[in-house]
Amino acid sequence: MNSVLALPNSIGGIRLYAICILIGIIIAYISGVKEGKRLGLSSSFISYGVIIIVPIAIIGARLWYFLFNISEFSSFAEFFGFRNGRFIGLSGLAIQGGVIASLIAIFIYCKINKVSLYKVLDIVAPGFLIGQICGRYGNFFNQELYGAVVNNTEVFRYLLPSWIVDNMYIQGAYRHPVFLYESSLNLIGLIVILQLRKKYNKLKSGDLMGVYLCWYGLVRIFTETLRTQSGVNEPLKLGPIYVSILLSVIFVITGILYLILKRCIKKLNGNVLYKDIIKENEDNKIDTVIFDLDGTLLNTKPLIDATFKYVFDKYYPSYQLTDEELNSFFGPTLYQTFSRFEKDDKKIDEMILCFRSWNKEHHNDYVRAFSGARELLYHLNKKGYKVCVVSSKIKEMVEYGLESNGLLRYVDYIIGEGEIIPKPNPEGILQAINHFKFAKNAIYIGDNASDIYAAHNADLYYKNNNINHIVKSCGVLYSLKLEELEKANPNYYINELLDLEKILNM
Repeated sequence: MNSVLALPNSIGGIRLYAICILIGIIIAYISGVKEGKRLGLSSSFISYGVIIIVPIAIIGARLWYFLFNISEFSSFAEFFGFRNGRFIGLSGLAIQGGVIASLIAIFIYCKINKVSLYKVLDIVAPGFLIGQICGRYGNFFNQELYGAVVNNTEVFRYLLPSWIVDNMYIQGAYRHPVFLYESSLNLIGLIVILQLRKKYNKLKSGDLMGVYLCWYGLVRIFTETLRTQSGVNEPLKLGPIYVSILLSVIFVITGILYLILKRCIKKLNGNVLYKDIIKENEDNKIDTVIFDLDGTLLNTKPLIDATFKYVFDKYYPSYQLTDEELNSFFGPTLYQTFSRFEKDDKKIDEMILCFRSWNKEHHNDYVRAFSGARELLYHLNKKGYKVCVVSSKIKEMVEYGLESNGLLRYVDYIIGEGEIIPKPNPEGILQAINHFKFAKNAIYIGDNASDIYAAHNADLYYKNNNINHIVKSCGVLYSLKLEELEKANPNYYINELLDLEKILNM
């Protein structure tokens, strides 16, 4: 008697097997992003990882199946799911091959990005189980992964829903739903891992992968033993040896050795507690983002150069400003700049008024926000960060510049010239942090060495006064004074503003 298919194996031409795997990937991804933030891993790092590693896992799973079933393939095109010039799908994936390929890719990905492998493995371990829980239901729709004939069908029908029982009627008899046993045992394993992560205070970074290898190996030994009783030839065999069972034993041994060696070999740094990583990340989490304005958020250099030329043409018509001098004007206050050329305070005030008047009048002709500024501030605002601007420019012009570029709505607090002692004094940064009741840790982004020194001085102030606050500095690599900026030694650099999201693990 032929197999009876009680349920369809595709919807709209898309195989339910593929849909089940996709659902598992999506759930694992969402779970990974959430836990990744607690471990200090950015969502973008995880997203790019998924995009890179999932295809590698599929290729690995396909290759593993192919290597032990070469006789089933009449051409290499069938490896990619093509037969007689048309795509028939990837019928035949070995999960264990996918796991091995994934772990190799993860190791390389972490090495390239200089990210802790243990942290990533702690995210991947539950992710593997989630994928396998969902993927086994794909085997169900394909009527795969079943065991021996059920002897007592009445009990079988009583214990399981009809939609499972009916789809387990294969080759003239009801079969044990091995897919269900494995999926259920993996669900128990997932619960165990999540409980260890939540409640076991002695859990160490990276341990969850060891737990996964042991658990999944034992589960596969059990389910593959049942599968060999189905009467169907085991597809993955190496001579008389069932490859999946042998590999499962290797998984268990590897998991045990991994857990032991990472504790014994000091170079592996495998004794850091999971809870300590979470706590450290929470303690160091940035909640306040402070920006310089000119040269950081807004490209005001063309306007500033044009304004200085106008003022000097008016007050010193015979004096020709050099490019070096114009660059040196970028950062200091107007008083600091004009006092280099004029000793009369009244005339300096007059020049400042002239500068501000012409500058405002021609502002919108010259000033543009740097690429990514609006998107970054929008994302920061949406994620709940406090956003501030501390500038050497008067507050009125700071607000004007932000408003004219559509940024003001995303800024919570502004400090300008006259309200604070100029940078590198840390007063502006300290005042910005103190403005928010629950603010604790901040990062200051600037294009000038004085910005970076101001952040360093603010951080030093907190340390010297035993205040549990942190101030990090970030320099922009599009700075016009990059050499001076680098000498100030910022904690971070960004090529463009949106790169800040990676630093903040957004």
